[in-house]
Amino acid sequence: MLNFVLVRRLFRRSGPAALVLVLWSAAVAVAASLTLFTAAYDGANVRVEWEVNTETDVTGFELSRKAATETSYTAVSTVVPTGQRRYQHLDTNVYRASGAGTAGAAAGGGPYTYRLTVRSPGGDQSYLTVMAGTPSAVQRSWGTIKSMFR
Repeated sequence: MLNFVLVRRLFRRSGPAALVLVLWSAAVAVAASLTLFTAAYDGANVRVEWEVNTETDVTGFELSRKAATETSYTAVSTVVPTGQRRYQHLDTNVYRASGAGTAGAAAGGGPYTYRLTVRSPGGDQSYLTVMAGTPSAVQRSWGTIKSMFR
């Protein structure tokens, strides 16, 4: 947050150009802001889509997933920005086991929460989206069968 007294002193000494520079610097601190972040079932998979208004100073996107019964997020994908501003990821591992001897997130049940972390030199920003509903037993079974043959 800008200190009003500091801005007023700077304006008196250097004029409007310095004020514009200070305000521009404050605006540049945010590397990107999301205009879209959704996750929806796509058959036996989950399609995650996001869109940013700008990619200035963005060094990468990290997508993570967590089921309602899990305590921590699991990294799903890392994406390098390409300048297209709109990205998507097809999460095909929703129904797979998440470790030796443990059931996957589908067995634990939804809803799933996806976290998108926007990486930048000025600091990381994280956004969350929660999927509405849970897949049916048929979707879970089909997803499990398909994952055995991958």
